[in-house]
Amino acid sequence: MLPPRGGARHYCASRVFVPSVSDPRPHARDDACEPPVTTRPALPLRWAIGFAVAYAVLGVVARLTVVEGQAVSLIWPGAGVAILWLLAEAPRRQRFVLVPLLLLHAGVAWVTGAPPLVVLMGSVSVTVQTWLTVTLLRRWCPTLLGAGGTESFRSPRTLSRTCAAGVLGSIAGALIGALGVWAASGSWDSWVVLAWFARHFTGILVVGCIGHLAWEWHTQRVAPRARGGHRTELIVLWAVSAVGVVAIYSQPLPIAFLLMPLCVWSAARFRTFLGALHALGLGVAALVLTLAGMGPTVGLEDPVQEIVVAHVFLVAVLLTGLAVGTLGDRIDALVVRMGHARAEAAEQAELLAEMTESMDEGLVVLARDGSIERSNGASRRLAQRVRPGEPDDVALVALVGLIMDPAPHHTGASRAELGVGDVQVPLESGDELVLAVTRTALADRGDGCSGVLLVLREVTEHRRGLRPLVSFASTAAHDLRGPLTAIRSWLDLATMDLEPESDTAASVERAQRAAEQMADLIDDLLAHAMAQAGDLVASDLALGGPDGALSQAVALLGPDDVLDVPDALPSVHADEVALRQLFANLVGNAVKYTRPDVPAVVRVRAERHGPRVIVEVEDNGVGVDERERVLIFQRFHRSDTVRAGFRGNGMGLSICQTIVHRHGGTIECLAADPGPGSVFRFDLPAAVAADVPGTPPLTVRDVLSRA
Repeated sequence: MLPPRGGARHYCASRVFVPSVSDPRPHARDDACEPPVTTRPALPLRWAIGFAVAYAVLGVVARLTVVEGQAVSLIWPGAGVAILWLLAEAPRRQRFVLVPLLLLHAGVAWVTGAPPLVVLMGSVSVTVQTWLTVTLLRRWCPTLLGAGGTESFRSPRTLSRTCAAGVLGSIAGALIGALGVWAASGSWDSWVVLAWFARHFTGILVVGCIGHLAWEWHTQRVAPRARGGHRTELIVLWAVSAVGVVAIYSQPLPIAFLLMPLCVWSAARFRTFLGALHALGLGVAALVLTLAGMGPTVGLEDPVQEIVVAHVFLVAVLLTGLAVGTLGDRIDALVVRMGHARAEAAEQAELLAEMTESMDEGLVVLARDGSIERSNGASRRLAQRVRPGEPDDVALVALVGLIMDPAPHHTGASRAELGVGDVQVPLESGDELVLAVTRTALADRGDGCSGVLLVLREVTEHRRGLRPLVSFASTAAHDLRGPLTAIRSWLDLATMDLEPESDTAASVERAQRAAEQMADLIDDLLAHAMAQAGDLVASDLALGGPDGALSQAVALLGPDDVLDVPDALPSVHADEVALRQLFANLVGNAVKYTRPDVPAVVRVRAERHGPRVIVEVEDNGVGVDERERVLIFQRFHRSDTVRAGFRGNGMGLSICQTIVHRHGGTIECLAADPGPGSVFRFDLPAAVAADVPGTPPLTVRDVLSRA
């Protein structure tokens, strides 16, 4: 008996779709959803009556198998009906199933002549067994219909957990029922416990599992799984099975195991429901023939032992069919999911290709051996400007060769407006093409080979527009410094002629401080202009040591301040003047923005990562609030922490950012751990060792290997 169609769609509020073998979406994990207790509808009365009638009829049929000298029947298929009945009912209404089940079992047993103690303990055992099994199913298998999900047995994991719940429930019921038989007969027989367990577990597995598969088909109309089986093959399978069962159980040899391949055949070629029905047919036929006194168990004297063996065979063939079927379901679901994943990946790859083709920046992916693996339209258009008329692949190889040459005459910052990452490419027309090149080492793809991604951005006009900036900055600084120097000199002379305590002397002193601030501002503006568009000449530089870029920063320290610079720091490929200014600003800020009565401690760390060197400058100063760590790199911005207690114009960190950006890197401010204090982390190009005289020139492969 089955609950109304569609009733299982409300079992789990978090699931809004009906999973099936053809559904590409992954099913919820077994422990991903607890069955809600407020959204399950009550089981309609007609279905409750149907379950009750089915249990009563099967109970009467089972009682007909009681043999002389025994108090209990040899089979009990009603155990599976009880499980389905309780699963179909809402969890909050379990009493509307368990109480009628208790009374119904007692009535059937009483009417069929069972002893009073067996009636009582048998009713209790069935009720406890049903409640415990369903409780475990709802906890262990929330994807099942009736347990919070919308599907039946679709994986070996769910099947194994269902069997485990049935085993535990049947053990509890067998112990309670055996106590009733022992109290009624006055003697204890271990075969009673085994027989009670076997008949109830068989009923749960056979009727419960197959009924649950039928429930799924009824409520969800699950499409048959395409395994290649046809109707003709199914008819042949049943015919062969019927002949095989009759032939095997018509003789006494224990060769019933020969029926197992038939179960595998049906489960492998047809959907799980049909495979389970076939296994049920084999097992029931074997059970009926055993009850009729036929088969390999005829030699056993005790009919209880005969029926236990028959139960074992029935469970074995059914579990074989279900195991193969659920494994096939799982494989089919994974195959379908993999197909959808491949389609989605292909769609995403197509979208990514369209995106890269529409970019204005050129993209070139180089393999480890220097060959070009992939490029986009912008890079090919740039290559055609360098080698017009040549095939795209030939022109692109020529362009990459010019870019990746480690020390050509047309690279570096040979002019004031060019940065370290800029490349000057001569054109056949006599003009030049300036490209801002970014090199990024790609992660290892699992084959031991990694490459390089080149991003090419044309900046010819932009760099050309920066040319007047340096001359303007130097001219403006020179023109402003002359009058300002005269003003400061006259103020110094005026101070010498005034009384120190007079009001006029105080006013002149304020004017001197203003003139000093003006001079500092002019110096900072000039430094910023030079950092943004000045002449950068990149070379290999050491960070530590007596001649390193940090050596001059020691002069900025006070008598009690500490600058911790390890000697074994990696070298970088950068402009020496810009790099010294970068560290001077960072160390100067660390010394300037200290806490009261706390000497400055500045620690410098650096580590090479591929073609870049990651540098960290950590201090123990006042620190920077989290909301200010991005804003402090803006020009003239000063954080609330330092605005009130420290002088400055907010240009130092903006200059640092400009220098780092011109070297193709980024800079960020982090909190010191442990605080207080700040950590300024940035990256610079790693040093490239100079070529040894007399050795062949470096190739693209050599440069890639260094990257």
